[in-house]
Amino acid sequence: MNELAQKIYSAFSPVPLKADEDPDLYVSLDDVRGSGDIVHRLGETIRLAQGTPTCQVLAGHRGSGKSTELYRLRRELERGSPRFFVVFCTADEDIDRNDVDFPDVLIAIIRQMAAQLKERADIELKPGYFRDRWDCLKKVLGDLEIDSLGLEAGMAKIAVAIKSSPDARLEIRKLLEPDTGNWLIAANDVIGEAVLELGKKNYDGLVILVDDLDKMVVRPHHEAGCTTDEYLFVHRSGQLTDFSCHVIYTLPLSLAYSHHEQTIKSSFGGHVPVVPMTKIATRPPESKRYSRGYTKFQQIIEKRLQSVGATHDDLCSARVRNELIKLSGGQPTELMTLVREAIIAHGLPIDGESLRRARREGQREYARQLRSDHWPIIEDVRNDGTYTRTRQSESAFRELLDSRAILQYVNDEEWYGLNPMVAALQPPAASSNDE
Repeated sequence: MNELAQKIYSAFSPVPLKADEDPDLYVSLDDVRGSGDIVHRLGETIRLAQGTPTCQVLAGHRGSGKSTELYRLRRELERGSPRFFVVFCTADEDIDRNDVDFPDVLIAIIRQMAAQLKERADIELKPGYFRDRWDCLKKVLGDLEIDSLGLEAGMAKIAVAIKSSPDARLEIRKLLEPDTGNWLIAANDVIGEAVLELGKKNYDGLVILVDDLDKMVVRPHHEAGCTTDEYLFVHRSGQLTDFSCHVIYTLPLSLAYSHHEQTIKSSFGGHVPVVPMTKIATRPPESKRYSRGYTKFQQIIEKRLQSVGATHDDLCSARVRNELIKLSGGQPTELMTLVREAIIAHGLPIDGESLRRARREGQREYARQLRSDHWPIIEDVRNDGTYTRTRQSESAFRELLDSRAILQYVNDEEWYGLNPMVAALQPPAASSNDE
C-alpha cells in the first residue's frame, strides 16, 4: 500500500469523531435525519433539572453516529452555562458485550469516573464505603490486595476480572447480587464526593455518558425468561436510574422499538431520542435518490480527503463515490468501512470491481443469517416502508433491526428501508422459481 493509500485509509477510520479533536471533520446530519437537534434536547433536559439527577437513554442503529453526538454533547455541557464535568464512560473498556449485567455497569462507571476526575480535574476520590464492599470479593480475586488500593485501582482489578474471566464474572455477580443496594450506596457516596470537589472548581454538576451498551449482544437470559437487553434496561432499570448524578445510556434500537417502549419511556425520563439513518433515498416503494442526503455524505468524504491533502480523483470517480454512498444506506460508519474495504481489495482509485466485490460479500453475509420468518417483514418494508409489529413477529423484527437488515428513518414521518445489501436479495422460494 503506497503512502497516499495509507493516508486515505487512515482518514476513513470508522472511530467516532470527538468534537474537541476532530472539529474539521464533523458534518451535521440533523436536517437529513429528520430527528431535530438531539444534542440540544439531551442537554436541555440536564440544564433545566436544576440539580435534580436525570437519567436518559439514546437509541439508534450501530454506526448511525450516536457516539459522535455524545462527544458533541460533552463539549457543550463542559463549555456552557451551567457548566458540568462530563465523564465519557466507554463500556467496552470494562465490559464483555457478550454478557452484560448491572454490577459490571456500576463498576465500569465508577472506575472510569475516578480515572477521568484524577486525570482531567486533579481530583482523587477515596474508596469510601467501597473498601467494605471489596472484602467480600477477596476469595474470588485471590491474593490481590485491593483493600490497600485507591478507588480507581481497586475498581480496575475487579473490572479486569469481570471482563477477562467468565468464571470470575459469575462468582463476582453471585457475591454482589444480594448486596446491590449497598454497592449503589457506595457508588453514590463517591459520586457525592466528586460533585462536592467539582463545585470547588466551578463546575455545576456531574454528567456520566455511558456509551457502547447499545452494542451488547442480545440473547436469551434463561434465568429471567427474557432477552439480555430487556433484563438490563427493563428489569434492572431501578438500579440504572439510581445514581446521584445525571446519566445517559446508549440503548439497543431494537429494544426501543419493542413492546417495552412505554416502560422504557417511564423509567428513563420520557421520549426516547433516536439517532436515525441519514436519508439518502425516499420511502419505499419508490426509493428514489434523495439529493440532500447524498450532498451531506459527499461533504463527509470531501472533509476526510482534505484532512490528508487528497482529492476526489485520488479516491474514485463521481459515479463510484455515489455508489459507495448508496451502498452505505445512510450509515456514516458503513461508508467509512466500505471505503476501507475497497482500498484493501484493489487499492486506489476505487473502481467498479471493488464495489461489486463489496456488494457480493455484503449480500452473502445477510443471506446466511436471514430465516424464513424474516422474509414477510422484509417484503412488507420493501413494499411500502412500514411494518406492523405483533407479539408473534416482534422477535424477528428486532433481530432485523439489530443486524441492520432493516434501517430506521425519521423524515417528516417514521419509516423503514432495506439495507442496500438486503434489497437485492429475494426469498429462497422466489429464487428457486426464477431458475
